[in-house]
Amino acid sequence: PESQPLLRERARGAACALVFESGRPGDRLVTRRKGVASLRADATGVAAHAGNEPDKGRSAIWSLARFVDRAHALSDPARGRSVNVGTFHGGTSKNTIADRARCEVDLRFETAVDGRALEDALRMAARDAELPGTAITLTRSSFRSPLERSPASAAVAVEYGACQRAAGLGDGEAPLAGGGSDACTTAEAGIPTVDGLGPRGAGYHTPGEQVELTSLVPKTQALVRFLAARA
Repeated sequence: PESQPLLRERARGAACALVFESGRPGDRLVTRRKGVASLRADATGVAAHAGNEPDKGRSAIWSLARFVDRAHALSDPARGRSVNVGTFHGGTSKNTIADRARCEVDLRFETAVDGRALEDALRMAARDAELPGTAITLTRSSFRSPLERSPASAAVAVEYGACQRAAGLGDGEAPLAGGGSDACTTAEAGIPTVDGLGPRGAGYHTPGEQVELTSLVPKTQALVRFLAARA
């Protein structure tokens, strides 16, 4: 999140932005990415002994579990919207009613409007999930707008694709990518942006992540051709 203002400042007035995330199969270029937001949900309740005084307790875990169920129900694959609670922590011991619980939520969306609507719906879900004596607070830790394809970015993709073909690579546009990147930030700043220009790879964000070494030279040649034509 801290890098986004710096990227926007550097990108101001640029003719285009080229982003070197891993190359896609067939060397297709990325012109569309989902936006991504991260939120933390903190639930508070009242601690009590689960055996001796359960009536005095107010379970933060129970309220947060209700929130998780409502949050996941907001996913809408047909609209490209997804909600995932990836971590959940709470309580102190099995015989104590939990007065604290926390989870982290990942949002994905195809348009900025959908992203804002999804966050609003999540906050409503938090309010609806609260049991008497408990409270849930949502804190946004990051928000990255989607990379939305524009006529200008499509034109850059065609131009760059020609340079890739001249270097013996493929071209064309890749399907919508589910993960965000710095391309989302430059596109939001109004700069025609194309992504996925790096060497071919596989197994992203896993122990098996790898790069195809034979793609390094032709990928670099394609970049040089594009820059030379723009000079």
